[in-house]
Amino acid sequence: MRPLVNARVMRTAREMDPLHSESLAAAMAALAQRENQHLALGQRMLEAFGGALYGMDLLAVGALNRSTAQIAGFRHLIDAKNLICAGSLLRLQLDTAMRFYAAWLVADPHEFALAVLRGDKVRSIKDRDGKKLTDTYLTQRLGQEHPWVPQVYERTSGYVHLSATHLLGAMTTADRQSDEDRSFTLKISPDDKPLPDWIYIEAVDAFRAATDILLRHVEGWVFTKANPELVQKWRAERGTDTTGA
Repeated sequence: MRPLVNARVMRTAREMDPLHSESLAAAMAALAQRENQHLALGQRMLEAFGGALYGMDLLAVGALNRSTAQIAGFRHLIDAKNLICAGSLLRLQLDTAMRFYAAWLVADPHEFALAVLRGDKVRSIKDRDGKKLTDTYLTQRLGQEHPWVPQVYERTSGYVHLSATHLLGAMTTADRQSDEDRSFTLKISPDDKPLPDWIYIEAVDAFRAATDILLRHVEGWVFTKANPELVQKWRAERGTDTTGA
């Protein structure tokens, strides 16, 4: 008997859309709550089905460990008003969710996990339809369920590579005395230039939404591992492969 990754327990895309927090404090509190969920979820997973260990367990532990570390770093950076580094971590958190989600697209999720453990490049692995799991493809597929993903992926990629994002982040338009005044100031500092709270709220909410994608998929695997007979029954009733999302 070998558990399959079950998609039936996943929530709808609408429920996973980023929520708009009323304040930065509320956004940060919600993210901290997600951080606390990682260890409990991992423990449930490793204890499920008599403590049996599968390839998906290894993939999930790696993803949860990375996610926990990134949440801790992201929260510190937001507190420090260092959006340049926080934006990079948002991109990495989305990467974590995307690559764990890739297990829902392949023919054998456990073999996929072991391939990642061997050091195989995810972008070189193919899904059930023969498509390579490139970032572009994963973004497109995940975007079908969560329409905000492609936009956030594109915007945060600007934080990973030296780009206009960083140039503009070092420039502040001075109070202009006239329409002809084109003066501005430049900064070299770890602190952001003055930014409105809504920018930080948007970043934290997006980070939380990316984290939710990961947690929901890990939750789906935990359910599958703990209920193999039920999953096999669903598969027989539907006559389809439940490894897909």
